[in-house]
This record gives sequence, C-alpha cells and structure tokens, in this order.
Amino acid sequence: MRQIIAYAIFFIFAIGVYTTAEAEELRQLSQTYTINIQVEYMDTAMEIVRSLPGHNLDSSATFDNWHRGADFRRRVPAESFRDVQETLRELGEVTFESEAAFHLGAQFFDVEVRIAALSQEIDRLTEMMIASDTLEVLIAVNDRLSHVSWERDSLIGRRNVLLTESVGPIIHISLFEPLEWVPPEPQSFWERVTTAFGRSITNSRIGIENFLVFIAGSVLAFVIWTAILGAVGFGAWRVVKRKLRRTKVEPPPHMENEKQEDDAQ
Repeated sequence: MRQIIAYAIFFIFAIGVYTTAEAEELRQLSQTYTINIQVEYMDTAMEIVRSLPGHNLDSSATFDNWHRGADFRRRVPAESFRDVQETLRELGEVTFESEAAFHLGAQFFDVEVRIAALSQEIDRLTEMMIASDTLEVLIAVNDRLSHVSWERDSLIGRRNVLLTESVGPIIHISLFEPLEWVPPEPQSFWERVTTAFGRSITNSRIGIENFLVFIAGSVLAFVIWTAILGAVGFGAWRVVKRKLRRTKVEPPPHMENEKQEDDAQ
C-alpha cells in the first residue's frame, strides 16, 4: 500500500513538472551568436562592447603591422539580446554573422524527473536502513544509498548547468581594424655597412664570451675533480702506509734455531 501511494505521488509530481517545463519551454533556450566586424576605430568599438548589457566571460587582443584585433565572449540578458545585435551591427562592416539556438525544455524535464525518482528512492532506502535488523542488509542498503545519492547530486549539477545556459545568450564578438602598413625607408650604403659591422662586432663579442665561459667551466671542473681524486688517493696511501708500519714480519722457528747454532759456533 505504501508503494502504491509513493508511485501515485511521483506520478502527480511528474505531471506537474512536465506542465511547468512545457509552459516554460520557450524561455528554456540555449542561444549562441557570433559576429565579425571590421571597424574603423578599434578603441571606440572596444569601449562600446565593454559597455553592453551583461558581462564578459573572456577576451583577448592581437596587434601587428597589418591589423588590430579583439575577441570577446560575452553573456547578455535574453531581453537585451536584440538590442545588443543592433548595436554591434552599427559598429562597422559586418563580415560574418551566425546565430544558433536550441530548446532545453526536454532535457530539463528529463533531469527533473530523474532527480525526483532518485529522491523517492533515497527516502525508501533511508526507511529500510532504520528498519533493518541485520548487518548484511544494513551494509547493502548503505552502499545503494551512497550510489543513489551520488547520482542525484550529479543530476542536480547538470540541472544547474542547464539553468545557467538558459539565463542569456552567449555572443562571440570579433573586431578587426586593418592598418596601413608603411614600409621602412631604405638605408644608404654606408648605413648598411655600419649596421653589418655592428652586428659582426656583437656576434664576435658573444662568441668570445661563450668561449671564455666554456674554458672557465672546463678548468674549474678539472681543478675540482683533480682535488677530489688527489684527496682520495692521499687518504688511501696514508691508510696503507699505517697498516704496513703496524705489521711486523717474524722469522720462522727453524730459521731461529739455525741462527742460535751459528752464534754458538
């Protein structure tokens, strides 16, 4: 009887969730918008982009002799999306524009239903733990409860991500300002000779410095290793010399007798 009541409550809850999700499906959108704009004044365009509704997710800038560039990834409120589009189109010449959107209602409904089912199972497992009277059942129920709790927490995180995606569209803005490249003035013959001579002097100085550093490092390594090996050799020689001093060689007994006979004669 208790299970029938639980299933009935879950069924009613699922109908309510489905109705709410269906009613808010138009609001549950994940939108992305990309626009590339060639502008005349980069600094002004960047200030306008920074003043748009919403907030920047990330941004970057590039610069070379040919152009200046800036990229923005920005989240804007859904109610301000169309106004932001018009403002961006007025910054300069639009070279590329793309818009995409998909509904999150079905995904949101599926996640909500699964969270509700897991919550019901957690309640049932908790009651089983309270009523269990054997250690084996308690361990099995606790393992299942831990797994179900982890799965529900993961789904709650997924639901939060879906809610964040439906807060407002993400727009990718790429600004481009072409620059007029001015070639450097050609150098005279003597300027080129002076430049080449200066480079040769610099390269020679660097080569000499590197050679001296190599020689100094080699000599230092040789001195260090010579000192180490000399110290080890000297210590070993002292040890051997001490052992030789302490060792006394005694003649054999038969030679001692021969020596006494010779002395007697």
